[in-house]
Amino acid sequence: MHMSITTIGNNLIHYEVLGRGKPVIFIHGWLGSWRYWWPTMQGLSARHRSFAFDFWGYGDSSKVAGMYTLNGYTGTLDQFIDKLGIRGPFTLIGHGLGAAIALKYTKHRAEFVDKVITVALPIHGNAINNRLANNEPTAVLKAIGKNNSFTEVDSEVKKTDPQAMNKITAEMLKANFVDDLLSCPRPILTVFGTQDPLVKTPPKEIQERGKNVYHVTLENCSHFPMLQEKAKFNRLVLDFIHATD
Repeated sequence: MHMSITTIGNNLIHYEVLGRGKPVIFIHGWLGSWRYWWPTMQGLSARHRSFAFDFWGYGDSSKVAGMYTLNGYTGTLDQFIDKLGIRGPFTLIGHGLGAAIALKYTKHRAEFVDKVITVALPIHGNAINNRLANNEPTAVLKAIGKNNSFTEVDSEVKKTDPQAMNKITAEMLKANFVDDLLSCPRPILTVFGTQDPLVKTPPKEIQERGKNVYHVTLENCSHFPMLQEKAKFNRLVLDFIHATD
């Protein structure tokens, strides 16, 4: 796999592309990088062109301290799409922090989005394990145990600027995404693992309220269902993208 790099301003964004067909954009979370999406990108490659990139402060992208904010990252997604000339309508798939960015982007750019899939979306600050706000990324991974240990995450997490994880978490602990979720202008699938140590599953009443919202809870699944339950996760993603009603 060769490394693809593009520039946004004076900084470098690392990204990977795979497959052919209708575009899907993968947005990683607080721990790791684009790499843990690779099995899903492979699972979709026969029917979709998948794009995944590293946010500032993560993976092989530049460390840009002033950009570690929700607005900064949403703007980065916008610029990345523009820079690579990705033509909508595309599906956005976001995890943790990336799920919140997917939601924010869709609110402002709904005309480019076909569907949204969120994994471990913290619907408000209380749903987030505040360990993410004042720790080293490697220490968080260790603390959340064996069920969250995967080479795709472990190998990349050391590259994370701790400030990137801490700063964005501190902002998200004060945020609330319930309204964004319930008023999402596009069909949205929310996926949660019942054993996720970092993000709590939302209460039933929120799950049942949005008219565009479809909700799946994966039993015995932890924070990385795309790695822990690869086949099931890929099937879920494809079924949702290709569902007509």
